[in-house]
Parts: sequence; C-alpha cells; structure tokens
Amino acid sequence: MIRINLLPVELRRGNRLPARVIASAFAAAVAVSAAVGWFGMVYFGDLGAAETALAEVEAKLAQKEKKVAYHAQLDANRKDYAERVQTIQAIGQSRRLWSKFLDELIEVVNNNGDTDRHLAWFTAVTAKTDPKKGPLVTMPAAVQDADKSRIANLHEDLEHAPFGAELALKTDPSWKLDVDKERTPAESLNFTLALQFRPSVKEAAQAKGGKPAPKNPPAAPANK
Repeated sequence: MIRINLLPVELRRGNRLPARVIASAFAAAVAVSAAVGWFGMVYFGDLGAAETALAEVEAKLAQKEKKVAYHAQLDANRKDYAERVQTIQAIGQSRRLWSKFLDELIEVVNNNGDTDRHLAWFTAVTAKTDPKKGPLVTMPAAVQDADKSRIANLHEDLEHAPFGAELALKTDPSWKLDVDKERTPAESLNFTLALQFRPSVKEAAQAKGGKPAPKNPPAAPANK
C-alpha cells in the first residue's frame, strides 16, 4: 500500500537536521571566520609594518646617496681648485720683478760713488720675454774714459750682482771708442750689454718642440 506524506518538507520528521548539527556547523563557521580574520590582521599588519620600514630605509638611502653625490662634487671641486692654485703659483713664479732688477743694476752702476772703478751709463733698456729661453735684456751702454779695465770692472760687478745668479748668458766685454770733445774726458767706450736670464719656471725651458737657446746673445760691435 502506498503512503503519501502530505506535510510540508520542514515539518517532515525524517528530513529535518538536528539542532546539534546546525549548532556545530555554525560554531565551526564562526571559528573558521575568526581564524581567517586573525590571520588576515596578522599578515596585513606585518606587511604594513614591513612596508613602513622599507619606506624609511629607502628614504635614508636616498639621503645618503645625496650626501655621497655632494661629497663627490666637493672632491671634484677640490681637485679643480688645487689645479687652479698650482696654475696661479706657476704664473706668479714666472713673473720677474723688473723693478728689483733695475734697483740692483743701479747699485752696480753707482758702485757707492767709486767712479775710479767705473763710471757707466745706459741710453736705453729693452726687454724681450721668451717662456722657453727666458727674458733677454739689451742695453746700449758706455763707460767713461778710454781705460779698457773699466769695462772689465763693470762686467765683473754685474756678474757679482744679486741678479747675476739668474743669468744664463752675458755678452763678453767689447767696446767701440767714442770721442766727444764736449765731454770731459772726451773719450768713452761704447758697447751693447745683453743679459740672458734663465726661465723662471723650469718646465718652460723643457717645453716640447722648443729650440735650444743660442750659446751667446746678440754680438756687440767689434772693437776698434
């Protein structure tokens, strides 16, 4: 005989879930949700802290990189300024104090008023500079009287002058007798004095491609 149960599904005794099962499932779902939530909080919390620490480290690294770049720029500037200082010093060393030379030359010519040793004068002073050979000073000069020893005395005093140590070459004593009856004494010995100074900077004399300096400065007029 066929039996038909006309009760609704929820009221049917054989198909209803027990309350314990439902409670257990609900409790399990709550536990799983709580575990997932806790894991998410821990994971994302640590991740945020790690990201914050990473940002701080990157900021410090960027600051240090700026300091390193600044230090490198300072080091480059220091080297550049050191080269400029060397260049300025080299230029300063290459300059000759011509006023000092003229003072020393005047001391030689005056000779403390000893005119018996020599009485000389110069009609002009010409200086030509050469960075490789050094300055060349040319002076048309004369010594009073016809006594040839006075020219020798003048050259000797020039060699012993303070600037004599800086000379590379000097013309040998030579002269031409000149007679002017309007002077007393009328005779004088005329000559051209050429002084070749050494270069102030040693490297200038060793410049690449430079030609050697002549053994003697321009020759003075022949003796008469």
